[in-house]
Amino acid sequence: MVGGANDRTPVPEDGEVGLKDTILQDVAEATSLREGVAGVEALLRAVHRNESGRLADAAREARLPIPIATAIRRELEKRGILMRQHGLAFTEEGEQWVREALGFAEESLSVEVPLTPQAQLPPALEQVVRAMEAHLAAAPQTDVTLDQAPCTAETSVRRAALLYRSGALEGRRIALLGDDDSVALSIGLFGRLLAGRQLPRRLVVFEIDERRVAFLQRAAREADLAVEIIAHDLREPLPAQLLGTFDSFETDPPYTIAGASLFVRRGVELLEHGRGYGMLSFGHTSPPDRLKLQAALTSIGVATTALYPAFNRYAGASILGSTSELHELVATGTAVANAQWHGPLYTAEVNPRVRLYQCTECRQRWELGNDDIPATIEELKDKGCPACGNHDFRRTSKRTTR
Repeated sequence: MVGGANDRTPVPEDGEVGLKDTILQDVAEATSLREGVAGVEALLRAVHRNESGRLADAAREARLPIPIATAIRRELEKRGILMRQHGLAFTEEGEQWVREALGFAEESLSVEVPLTPQAQLPPALEQVVRAMEAHLAAAPQTDVTLDQAPCTAETSVRRAALLYRSGALEGRRIALLGDDDSVALSIGLFGRLLAGRQLPRRLVVFEIDERRVAFLQRAAREADLAVEIIAHDLREPLPAQLLGTFDSFETDPPYTIAGASLFVRRGVELLEHGRGYGMLSFGHTSPPDRLKLQAALTSIGVATTALYPAFNRYAGASILGSTSELHELVATGTAVANAQWHGPLYTAEVNPRVRLYQCTECRQRWELGNDDIPATIEELKDKGCPACGNHDFRRTSKRTTR
């Protein structure tokens, strides 16, 4: 058991430790910490990763002012979790507690996270990238009606590494809202390579495309990874038993403000008390649309804490310019309703356009999604021209009567 005679909140015995222990709440309240429990966790995580043992370095990593970090340290020392001996460190009992209560590994992982596409990944991660390349090569064909545009294998691994660096992965319960990028697999392989184990306490994917659901389930099974894949249309309310049961979320939503708003809203609904970390990948937008995005995030109590331009790269995805930016988010606990979504969501719904394609053989023109014509050019090519069976088409802007 951790702590001395003057402790206000004793550490529970083995088997009684929950993910969110009362110690964290008590320390947050004792220091009047605006960041709450998350701020205490951030400092503990920084101490765990901090090789120098200096409080100043841990405070910088946790993004806390030194006076605040000092106050937290004092409270944690009172509870027998931290001590000062050749620098700041965990007591033996404190080390055991953070492993059990927060899911920290026995040894901290050391990995640099390149925050720009131009920066090379550490050699240690190249093995994961190669494995992800082989995985993504076997992925189902993209469904453009769902705004699918899988990112590159390297981008998927970069996201996993950034989640780890930001404290959103190790010992966490993390939800992925849509996963045509296979970030779930990157997270699993990343942890196995660097720590020899799966880093999150729980990893759940919500995915609308049943082909992707089956693909991810098969990949997780073959890699022996504990990933839950739930077939779910996020326009529908989330399963009630999952609300408020996660610590962080990641999403690369449809390319619309409505899509970003809905997917982030669902992420917040999944967070415990509506508070926690979020990762949003979204296309570079015009200044008016950027204001709309920020207004949408603010309305659900979410703020961008860091922004990385061109962090994500995609194979194809001309609508995104083959890149998008990544937002690190913090959810502040604003109440949001788990309600059904009404209205347009995907690009083709928000900005409907007549899409005409001409058969290169018989010269007939066909409008996608009209009169039993497939909704995507990929499906039309696969099915063939209704008039002659040819599988080659080119886009055209001229409409003629068939």
